[in-house]
Amino acid sequence: MTADFGRLKSLPEGLFARCNLDPQGCIALERQKQGFQKVSAAQFQAKVLARAEGLLRLGVKRGERVILMAPNSMDWAIMDFAILSIGAITVPLYPSFSPREIHYVLGDSGAGLVLLEGRQEWEKMQSEGWGIPTERILLRDPAAAQSTGLGHWAQLEQDNTSAQQQERTERLAELHKEQIASIVYTSGTTGWPKGVILTHGNILSNIAGFLPLVPLRRGQRLLSILPLSHVFERGTGHFGAYLLGLEVAYAERPDTVLRDMEAAHPDIVIAVPRVFQLLYSRIRRGIEDRKGVLGRFMQRGAGLGAGKRPAPQWQKQIARHLLASGLRKKLGGRLQFFVSGGAPLDADIARFFLEIGLPVVEGYGMTEASPVIAANPLEDIRPGTVGRFLPNLQGRIAEDGEILVRGPSIMSGYWNNDSATQETIVADWLHTGDVGSLDAAGYLTICDRKKDLIVNSAGENIPPQKIEMRLMAQPLISQAVVFGDRLPYLSALIFPNPEQVEARFGGNPDVSILRKAIQESLTAALRDLPSYEQVRRFALLPEALSEAHGEITPTLKIKRRVVAERYAELLTEMRNP
Repeated sequence: MTADFGRLKSLPEGLFARCNLDPQGCIALERQKQGFQKVSAAQFQAKVLARAEGLLRLGVKRGERVILMAPNSMDWAIMDFAILSIGAITVPLYPSFSPREIHYVLGDSGAGLVLLEGRQEWEKMQSEGWGIPTERILLRDPAAAQSTGLGHWAQLEQDNTSAQQQERTERLAELHKEQIASIVYTSGTTGWPKGVILTHGNILSNIAGFLPLVPLRRGQRLLSILPLSHVFERGTGHFGAYLLGLEVAYAERPDTVLRDMEAAHPDIVIAVPRVFQLLYSRIRRGIEDRKGVLGRFMQRGAGLGAGKRPAPQWQKQIARHLLASGLRKKLGGRLQFFVSGGAPLDADIARFFLEIGLPVVEGYGMTEASPVIAANPLEDIRPGTVGRFLPNLQGRIAEDGEILVRGPSIMSGYWNNDSATQETIVADWLHTGDVGSLDAAGYLTICDRKKDLIVNSAGENIPPQKIEMRLMAQPLISQAVVFGDRLPYLSALIFPNPEQVEARFGGNPDVSILRKAIQESLTAALRDLPSYEQVRRFALLPEALSEAHGEITPTLKIKRRVVAERYAELLTEMRNP
């Protein structure tokens, strides 16, 4: 650890302590056309300080809310620390937010400065209007700024005076743990987003809490994939990584992850379960497509061969060694472990990666907890669980199965929403809304969201996420959404994996043949579940669920209500076949 988190008063103080410890060491890798370009800690710190002074030149006040809405980049990270360095409050927004959502957040937060990526984000709000002076809207892209007549981020580094430098020094010295660092608007699966208030102390205590379980160490290289506006990435792969002395590389786009891993050579990759589902499907497909003696050897050793007899232990070890070494080479050659969060990871997928020597450290958290609540220790991972509660948190299971937690990383409340705060935090306990259980060793298992639990006509409580994870682990199934509330059976909306469909059936397969294959996948995925957890009917979706249509969140969580509304006709047909 590069700093004593108990003594730190603020996040910028921790960053600057790290930078001063090794000024010429690499702190970030910026994506260039020719690959990744290393950036030193001294260069990074100089930009943070210069932009902090530029914000002061613009007149940004203590406690002023600043909207930061742009894709992942080193510039994003620098702007976040610059905002925090002068006692202002970062309000990170997904670039995918709709104009109505942006307009709501602008009004609710009372933001006085907006930092955007480029022309696309600027034009997105033209119908609603930003409602603040144009001189208070800056774009990251200089060309877009010039064509729109707006300023750009790099201009904050220019024309600053000793007066701004003095004020920046004073503002930094005044920062304290109880000061608000960020208001994070949850994208949510229903209703308007709520602004979660997180202090410097909340986030610092969370880093100190997850460190014994998730070993982020100085000198490791981390590939940033998830949106920095998401609290899981920001808390671990941004604040945690920068303050602890890691090197951060930024993936170009979510769909370039494998290429970026090969180029960046990361030690750690933090992602959501869907990334591991896709990677597992590719690996499995590669094994199944192998021909000849070696192909049969690898298939059986990896547990994918035909027949009932399991492979002997020596064959499993050789097959997994070959598989892991080849995979590690494709993923940059240095990979030590993955970190998964944001949604439950299928236990079979977690077990697969663990057995081939590329463990997935699965954790659990929520924005209101800054965000990590529990995590699997790297040395003692138990697939199917999200690990133990952080050592500086208290957690318990309520009588109705809800997970409750309290401690120093729990939010102080929701911005401008006292009623929601009082519903969520009761007697200092955060009511997570998740249903779970604890085993004898203190490992936590998540069943589902309390509000998402399906109660069928027989009164059985059914967690849909568990079933959906099993279905999406099947190579032929890309997306699955399960329904069945107050019904005698479960039904599912399914989007097949286009690559698998093409490989197995050609470009335009007969629907009846495809449905038969999907049914076989359903049966295989759910064969050991009780009858009331079997999917009895399903319909094929005409297109993949997307963020653009509002059906999934930026971290790929399904918005069930939106999906149910859009495909109401298909659901009705399955209820009345």
